[in-house]
Amino acid sequence: MTDYAEEQQNELEALQSIYPDEFEDLESEGFRIIVHPDDQDEEAPSNLIILAVLALKVNYTANYPDELPEFEVESIEGSLTDAQLERIMNGLTTTAEESIGMAMIFSMASLLQEELYQVISEGKQARIEEELQKVRLAEEEENRKFKGTPVTVELFMAWKTSFDKEIAAKEQEAKGKVKLDGKAKLSGRQLFEQDKTLAQSDMSYMEEGDVAVDVTQFDKEDRNVQQEDEDDDSNQVWRQLKDD
Repeated sequence: MTDYAEEQQNELEALQSIYPDEFEDLESEGFRIIVHPDDQDEEAPSNLIILAVLALKVNYTANYPDELPEFEVESIEGSLTDAQLERIMNGLTTTAEESIGMAMIFSMASLLQEELYQVISEGKQARIEEELQKVRLAEEEENRKFKGTPVTVELFMAWKTSFDKEIAAKEQEAKGKVKLDGKAKLSGRQLFEQDKTLAQSDMSYMEEGDVAVDVTQFDKEDRNVQQEDEDDDSNQVWRQLKDD
């Protein structure tokens, strides 16, 4: 006849030796083994460090190990999704069933350690995908700022019509300004010659005995003076060449 109590006691002592800090005696409610993750990469970014601690809670049944114990998984730190919890419980059940008739808690705790590693890996991957999604959204938003409105034939023709009108208006304005500037730069003589009414008006104010002035004579004198100046300049250049 199997002494289940003795087998259970022997397993408890072995578990306390293997897990000196992780084993917790819950008295009438059985015991639990705290499962911590393996040492994580200390150089990993803080947003990729997943904090997760699980516990395997066990309560022996009367005929254990010839029957499955009562067990459950507790989340000490972090949280499990429903899918993760279901996967872990199915794995523990399979491991326990394969170990019927012999001590099985160590095998179950080892499996839970592996599942915890898987949970952490999945959490890291989810964080990475979340960060990548943020980057993609930021890039799309930045691209939208520079994309602008697509150019179509209609939009281009409308712009060209407006542009041509603007250029024509500026050219017209420039021509008007040139005409005004040209008038502003006319000499008194040019104004006098262009507007004959000025001469007639001045003639009306001439008194008897006043002498009329022939403007053309001044023009001839101006040309003669200019010619003399040019001759002087030419002679000076010739003298310099001769001296050289």
